[in-house]
Amino acid sequence: MNNNELLTRIRNAFPNAKPLSGPSTDTPEEKVLSFAGAWLTFRKNDLTAEQLAILQTLSDQNFDDQRSTNPWYRFLTHQTSDTPQTNDQDKQVRLIQAHFTFHDTTNTDELTESLKSLFNHIITSFFLNASTLIIVQSKDVQSLSSAELESILQTIESDFFVKVQLFLGNYWPVDQQLPLIFNEEQAVFAKSTVPVSTLSSLALDYYARPQLRKSSLAQQLTATIRQETDIQDVITAVYQNAGNLSSAAKQLFIHRNTLQYRLERFREVTGFNLKNMDDLVLCYLLITSFTD
Repeated sequence: MNNNELLTRIRNAFPNAKPLSGPSTDTPEEKVLSFAGAWLTFRKNDLTAEQLAILQTLSDQNFDDQRSTNPWYRFLTHQTSDTPQTNDQDKQVRLIQAHFTFHDTTNTDELTESLKSLFNHIITSFFLNASTLIIVQSKDVQSLSSAELESILQTIESDFFVKVQLFLGNYWPVDQQLPLIFNEEQAVFAKSTVPVSTLSSLALDYYARPQLRKSSLAQQLTATIRQETDIQDVITAVYQNAGNLSSAAKQLFIHRNTLQYRLERFREVTGFNLKNMDDLVLCYLLITSFTD
């Protein structure tokens, strides 16, 4: 079960649960828990003792004796406001999230060590819940690329009979904002459907596309764009090649002059100039926001 599925099931099972914009404390009437960075408040009178126990087990605040002594775990899950002690070289860290989908009984200790071996300068690691490992890493200028990590993950998945998704967070200062940033990175990661993702690769899905889908203006613009035959492939190719028309034409298996003609016709019909980066990004966002 991925993070999106977990949140959906919890919301369906507890329709009276209310989303919160960030961390909060329990009240005599309400219980506050987070799941993959999303905070929900539950009315205690609506929960049986068994339901509460299950929610606590699934939540980010579910910790055993081993994790409860880890200062990074306690800090990042809002158990304490005490900033973990760092060395001078650890003033900036990134939080790497690894989500597992187990297909069989797996030795999590060996799996953890295999994943940690992919990264240098690890400060600590801990399981946030039964299927999510967090690795805290200080700044490393020689990190493996996403493509390299994805290739190695295929071997790890085969060895341990498990599906692994990685989210490589940005580097951030170690201060009181870090737990809030961690919450948001968890929520962004919940949008991932690929083996290795970053804030950059998921930002459009998390921040831009949901707003566009609510816009009548965006819907009308998309309908206008789609009047042009095969233009979605053209927009995608030009965007993926950062506006390089020769590379885009090669990807589309057409001559560069043919691509130039299509772009000019598109500009005449819609007013969008796909050689202009602002127009190109907007058109790409529009055609990818209304594909579901």
